[in-house]
Amino acid sequence: MARTLKLGLIGTGFAADLLYLPAWQRLKDRIEVVACTNRTRAKAVKFAKKAGIPTVVDTAEELFALPEVDAVMISTPIDVVPRYVLAALAAGKAVLSEKPIAATPADARKLIRAAAKYDRPWMVGENVAFMSHAHKLKELIDGGRLGDVRFVEVRQLEWMGPKIPFFNTAWRATPTYPGGFVTDGGVHIANLVRRCMGDPVTVKSIVGSFNPALPPLDTAVAAMKFETGALGTWTSCFTAHGDWPWLRVFGSKANAEWRWKDLTVTTAGGKVTRFDNREEGFTVQFRHFADVVTKGVPQRLLPEENLGDLRLIERILQSR
Repeated sequence: MARTLKLGLIGTGFAADLLYLPAWQRLKDRIEVVACTNRTRAKAVKFAKKAGIPTVVDTAEELFALPEVDAVMISTPIDVVPRYVLAALAAGKAVLSEKPIAATPADARKLIRAAAKYDRPWMVGENVAFMSHAHKLKELIDGGRLGDVRFVEVRQLEWMGPKIPFFNTAWRATPTYPGGFVTDGGVHIANLVRRCMGDPVTVKSIVGSFNPALPPLDTAVAAMKFETGALGTWTSCFTAHGDWPWLRVFGSKANAEWRWKDLTVTTAGGKVTRFDNREEGFTVQFRHFADVVTKGVPQRLLPEENLGDLRLIERILQSR
């Protein structure tokens, strides 16, 4: 029986409360959160009480020094993630850091080089990469079930307003990284597109800003061409309402529509097959990370892949 991973948490905001905690509760036999910290201690204390975390410390450095902590989850503003990643690795802790990997691809490359000297696991959290229907889409494309892919369409349309918890985080209101929500949310779909189609060889784009509360921009539209010859479009807009599939793939034999919870495939003859995501992505992500640290299983998602996702977003932002 695998031992329980003793996890320390840096950052007790909305992501920890709404996304991580439900997954940890499902994995209570595999993961125990033993300590947490936040730049506002009162928030850390409140979260610790809700989550049943026994220890609250005032700084990340204090958390790194705790002997009972095997690994650290870093859920902080993007621009400070690299500093905490390296400090945790230097303290001998395994690390799971929130996506994106860093503020820019240049920062990410620098971080990867610096982290290479530490003999501890470091994984970037990208829950889409652990969703079963994301792997199924790649399997269908690679196996020729869709035929020759002609066209792909990305539509990431979300209304980001005051009623959405992540809208109200101070570091997103004054971001110190390019792209705003287009970067923060776009790396999810970038991972899926690159996993299934590879990196586009051509990207041409235009960007826009419709809501001053979502700096520096909230919309990006791009045309893409892939090495296979397939063409594609990319639309990210965080000031529009929409319920379209995040990704559509049009092939010579069948078309596929990927949504957050399911994948639908429709053949040229009209037969429809639906593949549900078997398990919530954060749960699979955290379980895999625990297995990497406690069992030594090979790490399925390497930081270099997350760098590639961020690089695609940078190309969309800069190619205009």
